[in-house]
Amino acid sequence: MMRAPLLVAPLLGLALGLTLQGSAAAADEPAATTPADSKLHLALRTGFGVPLGTYAEERSLAGFRETNVNALGDDTYGAIPLWLDAGYRLTPELMLGVYFAYGLVLPKTAESGDPLGGGCPEGFDCFASGVRLGVQAQYRFLLGPSFQPWVGVGLGYEWVSSRLEGQAFGIPLDATTSYSGPDLLQLQGGVDFRLGRVFGLGPFLSVSAMQYTSCSLELSGDASTCELDDGGWHGWLLLGVRGSAEL
Repeated sequence: MMRAPLLVAPLLGLALGLTLQGSAAAADEPAATTPADSKLHLALRTGFGVPLGTYAEERSLAGFRETNVNALGDDTYGAIPLWLDAGYRLTPELMLGVYFAYGLVLPKTAESGDPLGGGCPEGFDCFASGVRLGVQAQYRFLLGPSFQPWVGVGLGYEWVSSRLEGQAFGIPLDATTSYSGPDLLQLQGGVDFRLGRVFGLGPFLSVSAMQYTSCSLELSGDASTCELDDGGWHGWLLLGVRGSAEL
């Protein structure tokens, strides 16, 4: 699963090649198979997200100050998202809309010799998920009836929550940690292979720059302290497939 970034270069190469062929293709082919009066854009995406960056540069968790905070990649292999797009086309090329994404996080297991070094401690049950919500703009290149590269930019907000349950030294432990912060910049792009006048299917890539600005911690149902003393940067590199409909 960690080989996902190796596919970035071929995908961008494909999109660039299609763009350079656009002027020649436009002379011989109709602009697109979608109806000229299509205004509503809907899409469903999924794939695999690779974590980037750290939770914070400095963090106080349950009264303990950390200056060497775990990277997201220490805790998780990545995430599997379910991503919904909805938008309105101002022109056949330009779309403005919103997005909603729910991600199932895949936790790593902590090393037995370093149970606090990141990941889910052995013998514990762990679950984590995240939600992202925001606005976006997309521009598609109407190069031909079957191939339509597109690029986009967005911004929004992210909420992530994780929970672990188990026993430490015979004492039951139930802890829930939550983080939230802005999705400050999201860059995305892909290619639609048109499957007729309405539907399309193709690969996409997105990368985001985020920063957690708040956190919370509950231990066995009681609130404890969680403070981000010095914020850090993180993000997700997501590669997947998108199915779309133009209505």
